[in-house]
Amino acid sequence: MIALLLMVGLLLGPVYYAYCLFFSGHTAQTIEMTERASRWVTPDGSILRFANGLAYKPLTVPLTPEMNRVTLRLHFSFDENVNTESGTALRYQASLAQLDHTILERPVIIHARRSAAQSVDIGPMEIPYPAEYLFVLEEIGGAGLVPQVSLDVVEKVEAPVRPVIWTGMALLVVAAMVAVRDAVVAARRYRPR
Repeated sequence: MIALLLMVGLLLGPVYYAYCLFFSGHTAQTIEMTERASRWVTPDGSILRFANGLAYKPLTVPLTPEMNRVTLRLHFSFDENVNTESGTALRYQASLAQLDHTILERPVIIHARRSAAQSVDIGPMEIPYPAEYLFVLEEIGGAGLVPQVSLDVVEKVEAPVRPVIWTGMALLVVAAMVAVRDAVVAARRYRPR
């Protein structure tokens, strides 16, 4: 009974939540980010200057409400010949804007490792109306190491249903309580007299 409660609780709680956030949806577009500079001219003619470091070339990303919910997934990887033994922390600021209105801003911290690529999700978010949105990834401070960066636009990301998650968590709590009760009963039964 405890094993069944644990299995169902894990499936309805943490596994379902992780599936919705990290595995649902599909990639609509992948964009390689290569060029970096301290000053960029955006498609509308305005100039972006970055005083704290360099920024990757701003990307124009078309988004529509039909894509909801949308997640922007950044992938970072390093060349094999880069010395990343120390696990240096690289800091970025990711932002998404429409015209002069910033919709989303998030700090991104990755640790430079040669062995594996790292992914960071920005979102998920609801797109209120169709438009061309501007995505900017800015280095905060001197990066030193420069990873290869790509951006995935992931659409149709599922929103977790809260009652399902709470049911899973409640089943995990019940399983823990039953396990403690059984352990106490077993300890009393085999207590030497």
